[in-house]
Amino acid sequence: MSTHDESTAFVPDRGSIGLRTERRGVRAVLGMTSVCCSGAALALAVLGVSQFDLPIVGYVRSVTVHVPWQKLTIPWMAFTSDVGNWIGEGTHLVWLSIALLLVGRIWTRLAFTKAGVQTLIAHGLVTVVVIGLKHLIGRPRPKFTHSGEWHIDPTWTSGFDSFPSGHTGASFAVATVLAKRFPALAPLCIGIAVFVTLSRVLRGSHFPTDVLMGACLGALSGLIAAAPLKHWRASFQTGLQRTAIGACAALGLLWSVSTPSEEGISGILMPGVGLVATASGLWLRKTMWTKKTGSDQSSRLSADSSFLLIAGGLASMTMSWHVVAATGLACVAYWLNIGRVPQEESQGTRTWSIARESLVLVGVLVVVMILYGGRDMMPFG
Repeated sequence: MSTHDESTAFVPDRGSIGLRTERRGVRAVLGMTSVCCSGAALALAVLGVSQFDLPIVGYVRSVTVHVPWQKLTIPWMAFTSDVGNWIGEGTHLVWLSIALLLVGRIWTRLAFTKAGVQTLIAHGLVTVVVIGLKHLIGRPRPKFTHSGEWHIDPTWTSGFDSFPSGHTGASFAVATVLAKRFPALAPLCIGIAVFVTLSRVLRGSHFPTDVLMGACLGALSGLIAAAPLKHWRASFQTGLQRTAIGACAALGLLWSVSTPSEEGISGILMPGVGLVATASGLWLRKTMWTKKTGSDQSSRLSADSSFLLIAGGLASMTMSWHVVAATGLACVAYWLNIGRVPQEESQGTRTWSIARESLVLVGVLVVVMILYGGRDMMPFG
């Protein structure tokens, strides 16, 4: 009798096995749905930005002197073009990674060592992807393009390697790793990457869609490189979701500063709904101020709900259904991904939480000011 009991003591509960299998299946479906929504949002954002490719390139040409060499006539544009091009040079970024490694080894700083290794990995990963896409797609650079028509034509011909931008991809790959390793420097790192992105368009080397896709690939590579290799699938899903959100934000800002306000009911209803949603999202974030840390479940839920309200509200204030559709898909992907982000990302001191929330508040207020006061301010709408 005892032998029988021992033999049956280790028989697994079929019900619990089935439940675990079902849960894994549900998580897999939710994960795949999140990836599809993020991909669709990113595709819509790139499609939206493509409407500004030729107008922006045309404007850059209008302020460029072609003899005796290509030179922008507006000082700040010329400065951005030259300095950003130098910062985004591949060899300079590699030297930055080597410097981080040396600092980490000499002063025994593990964070610097990890940053050096991971920036090299991210840089290498995005370089392989970008070079492959450049020559597979074969898009001509702006100086060889005078119309919006082009088709995919694999080639190794120089000048037909515009999409995506290599400088932008490498800059965002390195900046994303540094932002993850040193959160306090995240705004500076991402800001420099954006500076490089702007320089590539002003230099006449790329279309806006080239740098947008380069930035997305770079950020995605950085997020994958900065996470454990065994979690690459989750890193890819989360990274794609975040790059889609960033692409939607870029489209929304570009759309707002390039197009006039909508007339009629849409011009009244969409900004009003957006303002209410954004204000509600900011109000929800008050829990981030009242809690000692932002790591408890209620604060996390408030932060997630706040983000969805703010993102949807700001999208509505652009008065563009294209932006609203892209952002809506990105928000669905974010909602499906809630709870799958590593817990370590939500931890931090109260000082860091206050600094982060202050940055969020200032950022939202600046964006609202642009959406309301910067309509149709750019000369290429």
